[in-house]
Amino acid sequence: MLSEIVKKKIEVKAGIRVRYSRDCEILAEKIYEECKCKLSASTLRRLFGFVNGTKVVRGHTLDVISNYLGYQTWDDLIQPLDKSSKLKSKQITELKTSNLKQGDKYQYFYKPEAEVIIEYIGKSTFRVISAKQSQLRAKDVFRANILTLHHPIFILEVEREGESLEKIIEAKVSGITSIKKL
Repeated sequence: MLSEIVKKKIEVKAGIRVRYSRDCEILAEKIYEECKCKLSASTLRRLFGFVNGTKVVRGHTLDVISNYLGYQTWDDLIQPLDKSSKLKSKQITELKTSNLKQGDKYQYFYKPEAEVIIEYIGKSTFRVISAKQSQLRAKDVFRANILTLHHPIFILEVEREGESLEKIIEAKVSGITSIKKL
């Protein structure tokens, strides 16, 4: 599967959002028109994560995508991306509660303007320190096994002022857009 950065570059170049499987057919045509190299819609579906497929992607496929984006080779495309990601602070892509320490604090964001600061208190449980544009509120306590970048958050149990609430799904549309350790 392609990184979110490369997917976004392809969408900008193509002038379309690749949100549905059928969008890959349109994209395949656009790539052929530009590069005169054929990538099948099914290959693009795998690369965009619509279907599961082999994790190994042929070099030719990656080079065609690179050519479409104006680069000679895949290495030419990813080299500047790799350098810029090293300059940024290490982005957290996943919080697994099995790897967290009690007292660790994190901030996560999702669209349109949601911002939540949480503290891990142990046993897959977090306390909300602050919440903006979220279903969660400060002082809520919730259970979640994992928070993953670009995915919704499935909150199993929420306790608010001593009362249990039903499960909550946050970031349904955009998924989590950023996770930072504080």
